[in-house]
Amino acid sequence: MIVLKMLALVLSLGMDTLMMSISLGFVQTKGKVKIAITFAFAEAIMPLVGLFIGKEAGQLIGDWASLIGAIALLAVALWFVFFENEAEEENLERNLVGWTLILTALSISLDELAVGFSIGLVGVPIVVTIILIAMQAFVFTVFGLTFGGKLKPYLGEWVEKSAGIILGLLGLWILVEVIVHMS
Repeated sequence: MIVLKMLALVLSLGMDTLMMSISLGFVQTKGKVKIAITFAFAEAIMPLVGLFIGKEAGQLIGDWASLIGAIALLAVALWFVFFENEAEEENLERNLVGWTLILTALSISLDELAVGFSIGLVGVPIVVTIILIAMQAFVFTVFGLTFGGKLKPYLGEWVEKSAGIILGLLGLWILVEVIVHMS
């Protein structure tokens, strides 16, 4: 039963990483391993941060973490759909480094922060679960970047718009989950 809980937790946390990575794969073709390592590190650190902050702070921040993440994804989606153009594609390939990469990794790992607040209560081994979260983040990121990159030639000028639509759908999905959870 514990293994099933761990797998459900780890795989459900990986869906946003996979979707973000596919979207990034549409426009980001370089530095896959560096991006995957950064995403895996962020997704492993956030549950630990949540665990150390504690349950009280977790209840306050945890409810808002998903909402903030959904709004951030919707903002990025709007940017890709309405404001991004092909001339900026090369700029993104050069600029998904440093703070931009770190902030992107942290933005998709907000759900792991919320999970960290209650990970001890779920009844799963913390260290093993965090290692599995990091591993799935790495694998899903490499897979997503590669898969997104393979789709890029078939989508042509719709690459950025496709990435925006996918991110927007992910943001809406998270937003609906937040609203349902609040009611």
